[in-house]
Formats: sequence, structure tokens, C-alpha cells
Amino acid sequence: MKLYKYVKDKINLLLGFIIYCIVILEYSNAMEINKNAIIVIISISCIFFMTGFFINYWRKNKYIKEIQNVIDNLEEKYLISEVIKKPRMQENLAYYRILKKANKSMIENVTNVRTAQREYKEYIESWVHEIKMPITICKLLCENNKSEITNKIDEEIEEINNYVEQVLFYARLDQVSNDFMIRKINLGDIIRNVLAKNKKLMIQNDMKVENKNIELSAYTDEKWLEFILNQIIINAIKYRKQQRSEIIIEVLEYKEKVKLSIKDNGIGIKKSEIDRIFDKGFTGTNGRSQKKSTGIGLYLCKRLCEELGMVIEVKSLENEYTNIIITIPRIKKINES
Repeated sequence: MKLYKYVKDKINLLLGFIIYCIVILEYSNAMEINKNAIIVIISISCIFFMTGFFINYWRKNKYIKEIQNVIDNLEEKYLISEVIKKPRMQENLAYYRILKKANKSMIENVTNVRTAQREYKEYIESWVHEIKMPITICKLLCENNKSEITNKIDEEIEEINNYVEQVLFYARLDQVSNDFMIRKINLGDIIRNVLAKNKKLMIQNDMKVENKNIELSAYTDEKWLEFILNQIIINAIKYRKQQRSEIIIEVLEYKEKVKLSIKDNGIGIKKSEIDRIFDKGFTGTNGRSQKKSTGIGLYLCKRLCEELGMVIEVKSLENEYTNIIITIPRIKKINES
């Protein structure tokens, strides 16, 4: 608390003391009291008043700084009333009790919200696992009864499956650190798994894939990286050109990292939209024209990369290409779970 602000708050007290001194002076003059005695009385009064004034300021300022220090180091700041010292001054004690009551209500509300969120996430995860079964059965039915119609149905089912995956990973987003397992993996295995998963979709859309130098290792979580790559590949297919579509996947090797590059020759991204493609819910011009974009896929990729100690970036030229690059550590930077 700044001194001038404290003085401003106590201006009525200061004015009262000044009026007191004026009254004493006028009364002393009227009573013809010795001027030296008057000066001594007023001086002593000023000394006592100013001493009390500044001691009170010092105590309040110290208390405020202690509270500020506590709250700066407190992760859940709404618990401030549970950890600060109980004040001695009655004025501060009244505010302290009011704060305790308010915080008690806040803690109860936070607990209720967290319980509701946990139950909702548990339901979502349960629902995702349940819905996976009919999706798998439908895919098997399409596989065993191949026709032009079932191929189209299978394509739509795969899109449903992708959205279901997004729901599951989104529900787990704030618990990534409890779920991932960092270990040394072969990037070629991950890339082949993702391509195999989307093989039928790429064949149906006459899309070619070229792999370059993918048999390299890095430290990351296999499951989460596979999800990230899957979202990127699906986007490359979704925003492809109608003719001679291709994806080039290349791994560039450095001393302490690798750069996983996924480049397509699709419709690209507008220059004005590149900085926003990882924003939650952003679909852009291409997404609105496709009428299938949720703006969640790349947002999840960005968040997961941040949690895993990876960096994701994009380069693109409209109507020419889109190149997404993921930088992955080659040394162990995150402790294994």
C-alpha cells in the first residue's frame, strides 16, 4: 500500500487533528497562555499523532504485504482465507471473518463443479468406449458386403470414428500429464500405423503418400503422437486437390531433436488465417466451405504437443501446399510415468 493512498484514506483524521490544533491555539490565545507552552503542547500532540499514524500505516502495510506474498505463492488463490494469519485488529478481523464465509461458499461451489466435471468426463469416456463397439461392427459389415454404397457408408463411419476419438482426447486433455508415457519410439512404426488406419480413405480419394527417412527414433508418447498425426493426415485428405493429390512425410535429423514434416499439395491456407489455425473452434475459410470442420483437431494437436514437450508449426501457401512440422526431442526431457 502506497503512503499517499493511506494518507488519502485517512484525510478526515488528518483534518480532524488540524482542527484540534487550531482549537487549542485559539483557546490558548483567549486564555492568554504562554506561547512557548502552547508550542510545546502542540508539538507533543503532533509527535504522538504522527507516531501513531505511521505505526498504524507500517502495521497495515506489513500485513498487506504478507497477504500478497501468500497469494502470489498460492496455486489455488481462492483458498487465501485458509492460509493467512488471523489479524489482531478488530477492523481487519471483521473483514477476515467475512472473507472466510465467502471463501467457504466458493470452496463448496468449486468442489461441486469439480465433482460434476469428473462425473461428466467419466460418462464421456464410458460413452466413447461403448460407441466404439457398434462402429466396429458397422465397419465389419461394410467390409464383408462391399459395394459402392457400403464404401460410402464406411467412409462416413470412419469420419464418425474420428470425431469420437476427438471427444475422448478432448475429455482427457487436462489429464494428459497423468496419462502419457514418454519412451523411445520408432517414428516409422507410428507413421505406418496412421497410414494403415487411413489407407482406405486415401485410396478412395486417389491420394499418394511418399515417405522419406522415417526410420528414426525420438522420445515421446506413442498413443498421443499417433492421434496428432492422424488429425494432420485426415486434414490433408479433407483439404486435398481433386487431382494428383499427395502427401510427403519426412523426418529431418538433428543432434538433440527430429523434425517430422507432413507436407501436402492441397488447397493450402490463407496467409491471414495461418496464425489462427491452432485456435480452439477456428475453422477458417476452408473449414466453412467443407461444412465438416469443428476447429478442434488442430487445437488438440497444439495442446498435446505443448504437454509432451514438442513444438508444432505450420507453413502454407494458398492453392499450393500445407506443411506441418512437429519438433520432437531425441533425448529424454520428460520423466517417464
